[in-house]
Amino acid sequence: MSYPAHPTTPPRPDRAARRVRQILLAVLILSAPALAAWPSPALAELHGISHRLVFSTFPPGGLRELFDRILTEAYARIGYEVELQSYPAQRALLMANDGLVDGEAGRVSVVEKGYRNLVRVPTPLYVNRIAVLVGEAGMRPAVDPARGWGQFAGCRTCIRNGFKFLESKVEGDGCHKVSSYEKMLELLRNGRVDVGLAEYFDIQPTLGAVGLKGVRILDAPMAANPMYHYLNKKHAALVPLIDAELRSMAEEGRMLAIEHDILREHHVDPASFLPLPELAR
Repeated sequence: MSYPAHPTTPPRPDRAARRVRQILLAVLILSAPALAAWPSPALAELHGISHRLVFSTFPPGGLRELFDRILTEAYARIGYEVELQSYPAQRALLMANDGLVDGEAGRVSVVEKGYRNLVRVPTPLYVNRIAVLVGEAGMRPAVDPARGWGQFAGCRTCIRNGFKFLESKVEGDGCHKVSSYEKMLELLRNGRVDVGLAEYFDIQPTLGAVGLKGVRILDAPMAANPMYHYLNKKHAALVPLIDAELRSMAEEGRMLAIEHDILREHHVDPASFLPLPELAR
């Protein structure tokens, strides 16, 4: 006579093992925000965290080269790969502010007034110098940086699109905005503008390519301003990490070394580079 088999009762899970699993799950949940900001490649592989950041920046020029090299090295120190993407200057700011990219490579602090989603990394990448360019015949009267920005009232000035600091100083009916330094030099040579205002480091690749014929640069800069790296607020947790590396690079002299390397590549002697005004030191 056969009897139906009794259903097998599943083994009762060990209470201690279950408790351990619960504790581990709680630890993972609580540590998730920290892990997301931590740059270990091993954690990236384990948790699928992306360690590639994209920053918007100016169109190609000296500043783009400088920021690319400084940020690539600084972020590599904390395990991140970076890519700089060039856009028209205004669009670059909008993309960074709207979170379409991870931040802005480098800007002067004046942008903070209109772009509230950008968080400044405190250590400056570079102190810019606003060079004054005039046609071969020069202006009458001659430009004197010591006389300030008011001397340009009534002058035909020329600046490159998107330089917010310069826009705040000379924008108006007499201000010509151009998309390239080549165009600025052309306008100066042809006498269609009286004075050009350009960031001295940024214009170096153009000067190396087309020369200064018909144009001269004054020996003193019009102004100098620190330029900072900005992260979109969604990456605010990274600010102290990357700031520590940028500060180390500045203290090591590494930032200045990168600056000098780029100048030499464009056949500019770093010793002859436009000096900083005493006030900006």
